Amino acid sequence: MHRRDLLAAALATSALASPALLALPARAQAVARARTLRVVPETLTTILDPHFTTSFTARDFSYLVFDTLFAMDDQWRPQPQMVDNFERSADGLSWRFTLRDGLAFHDGAPVTSEDVVASLRRWAARDALGGQLLRATATLEPVDARSFRLVLARPFGLVLEALAKPGAMVPMIMPKRLAETPASQPVTTPIGSGPYRFVAEEYRPGDRIVLARNPGYRPREGAPVWASGGKVPRFERVELIAMPDVSTQVSALTTGEVDYLERVPADVLPILERNRQVRVQVVSPFGYQGILRFNHRLPPFDNPTVRRAVMLAVNQADYLPGVAGRPEFGRECRSFFGCGTPYETTAGMPPAADLAAAKQLLAESGADLQRPVVILHPADAPGIAALGLVTQDLLTKLGFKVDLQSMDLNTFFGRRARPEGWNIFHTTNTVPDMQTPLQNVYLNGAGPGPAGFAGWPEDAEVERLRSDFAAAGSEEARKALAEKIHARAAEAGFYMPLGQFVTPSAWRADLTGVLTGPAMFLWNIGR
Repeated sequence: MHRRDLLAAALATSALASPALLALPARAQAVARARTLRVVPETLTTILDPHFTTSFTARDFSYLVFDTLFAMDDQWRPQPQMVDNFERSADGLSWRFTLRDGLAFHDGAPVTSEDVVASLRRWAARDALGGQLLRATATLEPVDARSFRLVLARPFGLVLEALAKPGAMVPMIMPKRLAETPASQPVTTPIGSGPYRFVAEEYRPGDRIVLARNPGYRPREGAPVWASGGKVPRFERVELIAMPDVSTQVSALTTGEVDYLERVPADVLPILERNRQVRVQVVSPFGYQGILRFNHRLPPFDNPTVRRAVMLAVNQADYLPGVAGRPEFGRECRSFFGCGTPYETTAGMPPAADLAAAKQLLAESGADLQRPVVILHPADAPGIAALGLVTQDLLTKLGFKVDLQSMDLNTFFGRRARPEGWNIFHTTNTVPDMQTPLQNVYLNGAGPGPAGFAGWPEDAEVERLRSDFAAAGSEEARKALAEKIHARAAEAGFYMPLGQFVTPSAWRADLTGVLTGPAMFLWNIGR
């Protein structure tokens, strides 16, 4: 039965009220419900550490709990957030930052420069752009309780851009004792200084995350624009709720049991668009890039010719309907940096899909087609799962045996972090996070080890060029370097873009102040 045909039955079902609400008298329940923002993310993270995963839901959760030194506005300009003021030397090598007065963590401890330095070091140990910044740094140390100094060993033209990056992994600030957790282990007790605090006693892993307004939070002055400006927590509580079934999501939004759906599949849009009590809108106009990532450490994709053969066979038009739904929501785009971005290029990419030529190239590679190709398949993440099904069909046409291994998203993140046991995974990433050679984590050529990223391509020339990009003193030089990086990474088959797309969100029409941007920003929303 079609999903839309199930909605009428689903509308009659409502079992979403939290135990805390059910324990209250009816009038008190109504008041408590009015003060609670109930959100259904695409998936619900079980990783509560902003430095540990590129998961969107971990990032969006972390934006509520933690704060950042700087934040991007909608013109891609870094704006001070926790920082009150900063000084830069004339040669650009020495920076001094001073924190705003009165910043405090949820446990009441003041935010100090020691917390900041420890947090930045932990973030840089796992983030591609952060790692580039740290490798260019001679010293990063506290000056006093509210000030810290960063001294570069060599030019790095993206200091503020790195500290303001909006996408995972975001350089969020946590207490020093948590930041000293080894980078190989996730922080399990999220304590930040952001507008909401994590309510540990109501946490149900994989089912519900509850946050309460932080009464000690002091929003920065100014209107909220993306992650910058004043983050005003207008609701007393925010609940992030796991609800994998789309019919149940639509039913809950229609009846007012939930307030906000992060992603709405195109086939149910007509139902919501006809409902005057619901608003449907694309809040991230830059959209997402679909990604086919190879495991460069295991056969057959340790062979660049095999990787190129698969890239040559990819027809993005086959992938886009599964993630975009409607033609107006998707576009073909073969640029690692995304289309419509300053560094957009297709240098080194196959110009078009050619299945016959791909089969010929594969035959020349000597690949063992009898060895099963394992695809990690997060079945509970529809926006990713749809991509895996298309690749399964494509690889079968190329002559591979395919083992599509289904799992939940959190298991998927754990599996892909290990180099053994898989050959391909799919994911999506926001285009703003892909738009430069340093922000795009999939262009990391560091290979295996803590500096690399899942898939682990190893290319010393790409890494040298990325360092040159960071040190470049002009936009003209950066564009030339971006072109070279793109060409070399494409020819080496770092990964294959699967197109660019946007997805609409939906929320109750009585909500006000919903923000747009490259992440799901849940402050400033009122009723």
